[in-house]
Amino acid sequence: MTRTRAPELDRRLPKVLLGVALALPVLLVVGVLVASQLLGRQSDPDPSTGPLAVAAVPVPAAASADCSRLFSGLPLDINTGDGLLPRRSLAAPAPAGTMAWGGEKEATGRPEDQPVVLRCGLPAPAELGPTSPLLDVDGVAWLGVPGAGATTWVTADRAIFVGLTLPDGVGSGAIQDVSRGVKITLVSRDTTPAAPIPTR
Repeated sequence: MTRTRAPELDRRLPKVLLGVALALPVLLVVGVLVASQLLGRQSDPDPSTGPLAVAAVPVPAAASADCSRLFSGLPLDINTGDGLLPRRSLAAPAPAGTMAWGGEKEATGRPEDQPVVLRCGLPAPAELGPTSPLLDVDGVAWLGVPGAGATTWVTADRAIFVGLTLPDGVGSGAIQDVSRGVKITLVSRDTTPAAPIPTR
Protein backbone atom coordinates (compact mmCIF):
# COMPACT_ATOMS: atom_id res chain seq x y z
CA MET A 1 0.00 0.00 0.00
CA THR A 2 1.39 3.30 -0.96
CA ARG A 3 0.72 6.49 0.77
CA THR A 4 -0.20 9.56 -1.13
CA ARG A 5 0.76 12.96 0.07
CA ALA A 6 -1.94 15.43 0.91
CA PRO A 7 -2.06 18.49 -1.24
CA GLU A 8 -0.47 21.64 0.14
CA LEU A 9 -3.94 23.15 0.76
CA ASP A 10 -4.86 20.34 3.13
CA ARG A 11 -1.77 21.01 5.25
CA ARG A 12 -2.56 24.73 5.56
CA LEU A 13 -6.20 24.19 6.52
CA PRO A 14 -5.47 22.97 10.07
CA LYS A 15 -3.19 25.95 10.63
CA VAL A 16 -5.95 28.34 9.49
CA LEU A 17 -8.50 26.63 11.75
CA LEU A 18 -6.06 26.78 14.65
CA GLY A 19 -5.48 30.50 14.02
CA VAL A 20 -9.24 31.18 13.90
CA ALA A 21 -9.80 29.12 17.05
CA LEU A 22 -7.19 31.17 18.91
CA ALA A 23 -8.34 34.54 17.56
CA LEU A 24 -12.05 34.10 18.35
CA PRO A 25 -11.73 34.15 22.16
CA VAL A 26 -9.47 37.21 21.96
CA LEU A 27 -11.97 39.01 19.72
CA LEU A 28 -14.81 37.98 22.00
CA VAL A 29 -13.06 39.41 25.08
CA VAL A 30 -12.27 42.65 23.24
CA GLY A 31 -15.91 42.90 22.09
CA VAL A 32 -17.24 42.40 25.61
CA LEU A 33 -14.89 45.06 26.99
CA VAL A 34 -15.88 47.58 24.30
CA ALA A 35 -19.61 46.85 24.78
CA SER A 36 -19.35 47.21 28.56
CA GLN A 37 -17.65 50.59 28.17
CA LEU A 38 -20.30 51.83 25.74
CA LEU A 39 -23.23 50.51 27.78
CA GLY A 40 -21.63 51.70 31.01
CA ARG A 41 -21.67 55.27 29.72
CA GLN A 42 -25.34 55.00 28.81
CA SER A 43 -26.29 53.74 32.27
CA ASP A 44 -24.57 56.55 34.19
CA PRO A 45 -27.26 58.05 36.41
CA ASP A 46 -28.93 61.18 35.19
CA PRO A 47 -28.66 63.85 37.92
CA SER A 48 -32.41 64.46 37.62
CA THR A 49 -33.09 60.88 38.71
CA GLY A 50 -30.46 60.75 41.45
CA PRO A 51 -31.24 61.27 45.12
CA LEU A 52 -33.98 63.84 45.66
CA ALA A 53 -33.56 66.66 48.17
CA VAL A 54 -36.70 66.98 50.33
CA ALA A 55 -37.20 69.55 53.07
CA ALA A 56 -37.59 68.18 56.56
CA VAL A 57 -40.77 68.92 58.54
CA PRO A 58 -41.64 67.90 62.10
CA VAL A 59 -42.73 64.25 62.14
CA PRO A 60 -42.75 63.30 65.82
CA ALA A 61 -44.03 59.75 65.23
CA ALA A 62 -41.82 58.94 62.20
CA ALA A 63 -39.99 56.15 64.06
CA SER A 64 -43.23 54.39 65.00
CA ALA A 65 -44.11 50.84 64.00
CA ASP A 66 -47.10 52.29 62.14
CA CYS A 67 -44.82 54.24 59.78
CA SER A 68 -42.60 51.20 59.24
CA ARG A 69 -45.64 49.11 58.31
CA LEU A 70 -46.94 51.84 56.01
CA PHE A 71 -43.63 52.18 54.17
CA SER A 72 -43.52 48.43 53.57
CA GLY A 73 -47.03 48.56 52.07
CA LEU A 74 -46.50 51.44 49.63
CA PRO A 75 -45.97 50.87 45.90
CA LEU A 76 -42.66 51.39 44.11
CA ASP A 77 -44.46 53.41 41.43
CA ILE A 78 -47.59 55.50 41.81
CA ASN A 79 -50.08 56.39 39.12
CA THR A 80 -50.90 60.04 38.59
CA GLY A 81 -53.43 59.44 35.86
CA ASP A 82 -50.88 60.65 33.30
CA GLY A 83 -48.40 57.85 33.93
CA LEU A 84 -46.36 56.17 36.62
CA LEU A 85 -43.97 58.02 38.91
CA PRO A 86 -41.03 55.96 40.24
CA ARG A 87 -40.08 55.99 43.91
CA ARG A 88 -37.01 58.16 44.47
CA SER A 89 -34.13 57.74 46.87
CA LEU A 90 -33.74 60.76 49.13
CA ALA A 91 -30.61 62.89 49.38
CA ALA A 92 -28.68 62.75 52.65
CA PRO A 93 -29.59 63.66 55.24
CA ALA A 94 -32.92 62.06 54.37
CA PRO A 95 -35.78 63.45 56.45
CA ALA A 96 -37.33 60.94 58.85
CA GLY A 97 -40.67 59.41 57.89
CA THR A 98 -40.48 60.65 54.31
CA MET A 99 -40.87 58.97 50.92
CA ALA A 100 -41.11 60.55 47.46
CA TRP A 101 -42.01 59.68 43.88
CA GLY A 102 -41.28 61.49 40.62
CA GLY A 103 -39.81 64.97 40.43
CA GLU A 104 -37.42 64.12 37.60
CA LYS A 105 -38.37 67.39 35.86
CA GLU A 106 -38.38 69.42 39.08
CA ALA A 107 -36.04 72.03 37.58
CA THR A 108 -38.78 73.21 35.19
CA GLY A 109 -40.50 74.88 38.13
CA ARG A 110 -43.91 73.77 36.87
CA PRO A 111 -46.11 72.40 39.68
CA GLU A 112 -46.96 69.18 37.83
CA ASP A 113 -43.23 68.37 37.53
CA GLN A 114 -42.59 68.52 41.29
CA PRO A 115 -42.29 65.31 43.33
CA VAL A 116 -45.13 63.66 45.18
CA VAL A 117 -44.00 63.52 48.83
CA LEU A 118 -45.40 61.36 51.65
CA ARG A 119 -44.64 62.06 55.30
CA CYS A 120 -45.63 59.67 58.06
CA GLY A 121 -45.93 60.59 61.74
CA LEU A 122 -47.09 64.19 61.37
CA PRO A 123 -48.67 66.10 64.24
CA ALA A 124 -52.45 66.63 64.02
CA PRO A 125 -53.14 69.37 61.47
CA ALA A 126 -54.61 72.61 62.88
CA GLU A 127 -57.19 72.53 60.06
CA LEU A 128 -58.71 69.26 61.33
CA GLY A 129 -61.87 69.82 63.34
CA PRO A 130 -65.29 68.28 63.86
CA THR A 131 -66.75 70.00 60.79
CA SER A 132 -63.74 69.73 58.48
CA PRO A 133 -64.68 68.49 55.00
CA LEU A 134 -63.07 65.09 54.42
CA LEU A 135 -62.51 63.21 51.17
CA ASP A 136 -63.03 59.43 51.29
CA VAL A 137 -60.66 57.58 48.96
CA ASP A 138 -60.89 53.78 49.05
CA GLY A 139 -62.06 53.80 52.65
CA VAL A 140 -59.48 56.32 53.93
CA ALA A 141 -60.60 59.80 55.05
CA TRP A 142 -58.30 62.62 53.88
CA LEU A 143 -58.26 66.30 54.83
CA GLY A 144 -57.05 68.66 52.08
CA VAL A 145 -54.68 71.43 53.19
CA PRO A 146 -54.00 73.78 50.25
CA GLY A 147 -50.56 75.29 49.82
CA ALA A 148 -48.52 77.16 47.23
CA GLY A 149 -48.53 75.01 44.07
CA ALA A 150 -49.61 71.87 45.92
CA THR A 151 -52.21 70.37 48.25
CA THR A 152 -51.23 68.21 51.19
CA TRP A 153 -53.77 65.51 51.97
CA VAL A 154 -53.63 64.32 55.59
CA THR A 155 -55.24 61.13 56.87
CA ALA A 156 -57.97 61.94 59.37
CA ASP A 157 -59.15 58.47 60.35
CA ARG A 158 -55.94 56.59 61.16
CA ALA A 159 -54.04 56.02 64.37
CA ILE A 160 -51.21 58.12 62.95
CA PHE A 161 -51.27 61.17 60.68
CA VAL A 162 -49.89 60.70 57.17
CA GLY A 163 -49.50 63.58 54.74
CA LEU A 164 -49.36 63.21 50.96
CA THR A 165 -48.32 66.37 49.11
CA LEU A 166 -49.62 66.40 45.54
CA PRO A 167 -48.40 69.16 43.20
CA ASP A 168 -51.14 71.05 41.38
CA GLY A 169 -51.87 69.35 38.07
CA VAL A 170 -51.11 65.83 39.33
CA GLY A 171 -54.10 63.51 39.01
CA SER A 172 -55.86 61.70 41.84
CA GLY A 173 -54.25 58.34 41.01
CA ALA A 174 -51.47 58.98 43.53
CA ILE A 175 -53.86 59.39 46.45
CA GLN A 176 -55.70 56.24 45.38
CA ASP A 177 -52.47 54.20 45.29
CA VAL A 178 -51.37 55.50 48.69
CA SER A 179 -54.86 54.98 50.17
CA ARG A 180 -54.61 51.27 49.41
CA GLY A 181 -51.37 51.04 51.40
CA VAL A 182 -52.80 53.14 54.25
CA LYS A 183 -55.96 51.02 54.43
CA ILE A 184 -54.01 47.76 54.59
CA THR A 185 -51.28 48.80 57.05
CA LEU A 186 -52.73 51.42 59.42
CA VAL A 187 -55.47 50.92 62.02
CA SER A 188 -58.47 53.19 61.52
CA ARG A 189 -59.95 55.36 64.21
CA ASP A 190 -63.33 57.04 64.49
CA THR A 191 -63.52 60.53 63.00
CA THR A 192 -66.83 61.31 64.70
CA PRO A 193 -66.22 64.09 67.21
CA ALA A 194 -66.52 63.05 70.82
CA ALA A 195 -69.56 64.23 72.75
CA PRO A 196 -68.85 67.38 74.71
CA ILE A 197 -68.14 66.90 78.38
CA PRO A 198 -70.82 68.62 80.47
CA THR A 199 -69.57 71.42 82.66
CA ARG A 200 -71.07 72.27 86.04
